[in-house]
Formats: sequence, C-alpha cells, structure tokens
Amino acid sequence: MKLRWVTLGILLAIFLLTVSIYLLKVPPFYSLSLKVTDINYKLNRNKISEKILLVLVDEKSVNKFGRWPWDRKLIAEGLKKLKSAKVIALDMVFSEPSVPHSDAYLANTIAELGNVVCGFFVRKQATQNPPDEVIDILTDSALFRLPEKLPFPTIDYAEVNIPEVTESCLLSGVFNAIADQDQNFRRYPTSFIFKGNVYPSLGVQAIRAFLEKDAEFKKDRFLIGNLTIPVEEGGLARLNFYKLPEYKKISISFSDLFSSNFSEDLVKNKIVVFGISEAGITDIRSTPIGLVPGPYLHVTFISNALKGELLKESKFAGVILNFLVFLFLVFIYFKFQPENRFWFYAVLVLFVFFVSRYLYLQHLVVHDFYAYLNIILSAISLETIDSIAKHKQASFIKKAFSTYISPELLNEIMKDPSKLNLGGEKREITVLFSDIRGFTSISETLQPEKLVDMLNTYLTPMTEIVLKNKGMLDKYIGDAIMALWNVPLEVPEHRLMGILTGLEMLRVLQKVNKTLKQKGLPEISIGIGINTGIAVVGNMGSEKRFEYTAIGDTVNLASRLEGLNKVYFKNSSGLIISEYTALRVEPRSFILLELDKVRVKGKEIPVRIFTALEEDSANMELKMTYEGALQLYRKGKFKEAEKIFNEIKAFPPAQEFVKRCQEFESINLESWDGVYTLKTK
Repeated sequence: MKLRWVTLGILLAIFLLTVSIYLLKVPPFYSLSLKVTDINYKLNRNKISEKILLVLVDEKSVNKFGRWPWDRKLIAEGLKKLKSAKVIALDMVFSEPSVPHSDAYLANTIAELGNVVCGFFVRKQATQNPPDEVIDILTDSALFRLPEKLPFPTIDYAEVNIPEVTESCLLSGVFNAIADQDQNFRRYPTSFIFKGNVYPSLGVQAIRAFLEKDAEFKKDRFLIGNLTIPVEEGGLARLNFYKLPEYKKISISFSDLFSSNFSEDLVKNKIVVFGISEAGITDIRSTPIGLVPGPYLHVTFISNALKGELLKESKFAGVILNFLVFLFLVFIYFKFQPENRFWFYAVLVLFVFFVSRYLYLQHLVVHDFYAYLNIILSAISLETIDSIAKHKQASFIKKAFSTYISPELLNEIMKDPSKLNLGGEKREITVLFSDIRGFTSISETLQPEKLVDMLNTYLTPMTEIVLKNKGMLDKYIGDAIMALWNVPLEVPEHRLMGILTGLEMLRVLQKVNKTLKQKGLPEISIGIGINTGIAVVGNMGSEKRFEYTAIGDTVNLASRLEGLNKVYFKNSSGLIISEYTALRVEPRSFILLELDKVRVKGKEIPVRIFTALEEDSANMELKMTYEGALQLYRKGKFKEAEKIFNEIKAFPPAQEFVKRCQEFESINLESWDGVYTLKTK
C-alpha cells in the first residue's frame, strides 16, 4: 500500500513538472513541442482566399528586367497594371532616395492609385531614426496612441519610405516578422509600438483598407468591422499555413504584368501582395512548411484572417489534456499488471494524438508534446518502480522460500508473487507431521553441539524428501517437521505425494541411523501423521514479519495422527494416514492397510486410520491377516481376533490389539461400536 502511494506521488510530480515546463516554455522542450505541433499543418486542406493575389519579383522578372534594385519608374509602371485591385500591399521599402524623377514618378503613381499600403520595417538597434517630418507623416497610419499598456512589442527605431512615397501611401504597415524559440516563423506580429503610437502590420493595414473599416483592439483580439483576429501574447497571431502548392496557385511573376496576355480582371477587387521571392534579394523564412519567401507570411495572415482560419493556442486545453493523461495513468497503474500496460500506453498516445488533431481542426493549438512527455516519463517510472519492487519481492521470496519448497514451485511463485499476499484463503491441502520418538530424553543425554549435529543429520535428508515430492516445508518445531502439499500452488496429486513422502522418510531413516551410529550418536525412531482437508493457508503475521502456514482442524488432526504412533507403533517408526487421504488415492508401489477407527481427543466424529507398507507379497499377506482380525475385533469377537493378532505380533499395531482384546472381553457388546476413543493427545 505504501508503494502505491509513493507511485501516485511520483505520477503527480511528473504531471506538475510537465505542466510547469509547458507554461514556462522551458527550452529545449518548448522548441521540441513546436516541432510536434507542426504536424497539424499536414491536415490543412483549405485553400488560400480567392481575394488575394501574390505578385513576385522572381527569377523570371530579374532575368527580364535585370538585377535588383530596379529603376523605381519600372516599379511604378507595374503598379499601374494593378490599378483594378482593391488594395496593393507593398512588401518592400524605399528608404533611400534614388533618381529624383523616378522617385517622384513612383510617389505620384502611388498617390494616383490611392489603394497602396506601403511597407516599412522597425528594429531594436540602429544609428538614427527618420526625420521628424517623416514620422509626422507616418503618424497618419498609426492605429492610435497608447491609452494603456498593450501587448505589442516596443521598437525604438524604424526605417521608412522616403517622405514623398510615405505621404502618397493610403496607409503604412510594418512588415517585420518575429521567430519562435526555435527560429521558425509560425506567428505574425499584428502591431508594433513606435514613438508612443501603435503601428499595425502590413497585413492588418491591408485588411483595414480592403474592408474599409477601422481596427479596434480589445484584450486579446483585433476587431475590423465584423472580422475578429485572435491575438496571443506579444500581439502575435498564430498562422495556419497552407500547403506549398496553394501559394503557387495564387502567385504570378512581376514580369507577367507586362505580358500581352495579362488581364486586369485577374487582380480586380483583390488584395495584391507585391513582394520579392528571388533568392539573394529577399529574406527567406524558415517555417513549418519549409523555407519560403517573406511575402508568404503576409498572404497566410491575410487569408487566415479573412476566412477565420487563424489558430489560437489553448493553454487551458493543454493543461486539461495533461491532467486527463495523469488520471488515465493512475487508472492503468492500479488496474493492470505490467505485462498488459504497454497496450494502454499506446492507446493513451493515440488518444492524445487524435484529440490534439481534432482541436487543431477547430483552430485550437494544443501542445500535445507535453502529454507525450508525461506518458513517457510516467511509463518509465512505473515500470522501473515495478521492476525494482518485483526484484526486491523476488529476492525476498527466494530468500524466504528457497529452503522450504522445491525449485519448481519456487519458480512458479516468482512468476506470480500475488499468491503470497498477506492474508489467507481456504483450500484443500495435505498435511504431514513427523516427530522423533523420545527426543526429550535423548536431548538430555547429549551435549548441545552433539544434539545439533544429530538434528542436522536427520532433518537435512528429510527436508530434501519433502521438497523433492513437491511439498512445502512449513516449519521445524524443534525435532518435528510440518510439511504441506497443494500450497502455495496447486499440486494435483497432493495426497499421493504426502504418502510417498512419509514412506520415503521411513526408508531413508535407516540410512540416517547408520550415519548416527557411525558418529556415536543414538539411533532414532519417528512417527508420521498425514491428513487431508480444508484449511486456511496464507501469510500469517504482520506485513514486516510473517510466515506462510496453514491453520484449522485439518492441521490439528494431522498432528493428532502423528501422536497416535505412540499408541500403535510404540517406540518403532510408524506412519498413520487419515481416511481423508488414504481413501482418495490410487496406491502406487505401496499397500494401504487400515489400522483402526478412532475418536481422537476433542473430536466426536470417528475417523478411520491407515498405514502404508512397501509393496511385496509378505506385506500383502500381512494386510489380509490384519484387516481380517480387525473385522472380528469390530464385531466384538475379541478372542478370535486376539488369536489372529498374536500370529502377527511382530507388527507393532497388532500388539496394541492383543492388549485391547484381553481388556475388552468383559465389556457390554450392546455399547460397542468398534470405535476406539483416545483419552490423550
């Protein structure tokens, strides 16, 4: 129980750890988590909005018009081709003067079109800012001055278009991008704070111009007319990238604007993002869908916003998912064995995977990496703890039982240690008690070391016999042995095993006595009692100290039968078996001989008792003679019985019946039931 509480504490600690490193965005785990969530984009089957067109200064354009930068008059001519567009968003900046008449021509063209949103960029470090008059012009594009603390990044420097271009633009917007912890671009900055003003990004300004609505920021979202743009910490909107071929479909080369096949209908009433894709003259961004030109980010944001496809990270859902994983892991631990847990771990991983993918389709991003981390760490911990516990349990079991049961049974127990849980169960068992006759007298005549030597000489082979016959050595009680069969595992022929053990102990005793004689120690006789019945078996004691044993009337009767050897076999070695054992076995290499029917002390119900003899013709003849005399004895024909018992007087039990027949000749036969009642144990 203590181990379970410790394990539960470890699972809880892992849950709290994974949630903490998630919420704190601890590297490198957060970067790994971002990589896992990138799988989501493979599920995106959406199309880029038909209201967007991407015009690129690409390799084809450079090949046609020469190296960048071009004369600004050429750019102006290209813009004129886009006059039917609703909005033109310039993902480029003209921050330095060029040829004066070209600059003027570009500025005039932008002013005449009246639909151009010009881009500029900001930076943390620079040597100087634009002149104040340019900043004043730029202020017209600001969303609002700061009334309160807002989540947008504050920037100290900006690089803007030349004054005449800035003044000609419908709006100006920032085209900077901000990378995540792993330097990949997944989120789009919606605004920056510069000189106390909030300047929206190029994408936000393009949407404002397209919808002809002003923007309003509330807590965690931009509102532009009926359009809602969810914003996360830092004023970033999470992009929902399309598959790369989608960007190709809405892209044309700048050079195509001058083709005879170009039609203004292609751009009519659309948002045209005009940018650069040619390598070497544009920033290539690392994204979850690969390396892409910067204009792709603006296109993704604008399309996501117009179609309501922007993503939003749900930290609450992430924590709840992790908590569900924790609960399921606790359930797995308490309900299933280690060999069955793997499949449940796999099911749990699949559950997390499909839940997070489903939430993505609802435009919610859940960092499922931390749930997987929770599963992995918890599974490793659970199986390690279980392995250590099993190893300790196996060592304990091996130490506790290796000298008490056979290696075969020990291996079976170690496969399923649960059979040794503290407590008991009722089951049918066979019990054997053996005892050295007159041991008290013997012990008084021997020095302690001699006594120990004698016991070891006797107990060692007797124990080996018990174990060899699939028995369990329950305990030594001084010179006595208590052995059990059919525990802790089932032994199908436990009655037979008990009888065979008793017979072998008698045979081996002859060799033991030879050894004792050689050592100058007294020879010994033993009495053995065997009984079968229902008993309570299990670990008896406390959790820290216990022994596996059996209790009940079945055990008591076996002990009584062992004591009866003093009556029937006197000082000779003997074996007495109850009818509950003897009558339910098929004798193999031995003969069962019925000794008597007795009522032991403390019991009212009489029991038939037997002994086992080695199988030979002499013992078979002895059985027939003895049981014949026993039948006469039970009928009250004591003189006839005595005569036959005298014929086999060499067999110790016969001597007991000769004495009884002489005593019973004068009894009242009307009260005689053939049962001998014992007065002592």
